[in-house]
Amino acid sequence: MSVSEEKAALRAEAMTRRAAAARAAGPGAAEALVRHATALPDAAIVAAYVAMRDEIDPMPLALALIADGKRLALPAVVDKVMHFRAYAPGDGLIKGPFGTSHPTGPEVTPDLLLVPLLAFTREGGRLGYGAGHYDRWLAAHPAAYAVGVAYAAQEIPGLPIEGHDQRLKAILTEKDLFMTGEDACVSSF
Repeated sequence: MSVSEEKAALRAEAMTRRAAAARAAGPGAAEALVRHATALPDAAIVAAYVAMRDEIDPMPLALALIADGKRLALPAVVDKVMHFRAYAPGDGLIKGPFGTSHPTGPEVTPDLLLVPLLAFTREGGRLGYGAGHYDRWLAAHPAAYAVGVAYAAQEIPGLPIEGHDQRLKAILTEKDLFMTGEDACVSSF
């Protein structure tokens, strides 16, 4: 089985696991993320995403991170390339590919990204949806601090990693904050 085939099989399994995790965690999971807002690095521009299906909602955390006048951005995919555009709560959104919602503001470069995922490892491995948008953006912006946002039940022991895969610097769940790499540690709620 190729790495691509292995990842495709893991995606199907991870979607089922995430749906069950969303049901089990209940509506307070997104608000639980806010407890670790002060542990994340300071950033002038914070990128979040509009949650789809059963993704954990990053907006309560994003709003806490920008409470002192920082700026917010959301992803927009144009011609198969992901960019980030300025967004303020209440701004209108337009339909994007894959059922996404995109802002219409000017393009910006965030310093801190809240990243959606299907599965993660404690070492910062991330299984996304397979289009590679975040991997390409992070490779082009290595100074950006990428935090995976997920339910604790989305953790898996290992992932097949390819050369283009970008590791997350932290993973935040409704239960824990995992710092990866050189700063590896766990902070539980």
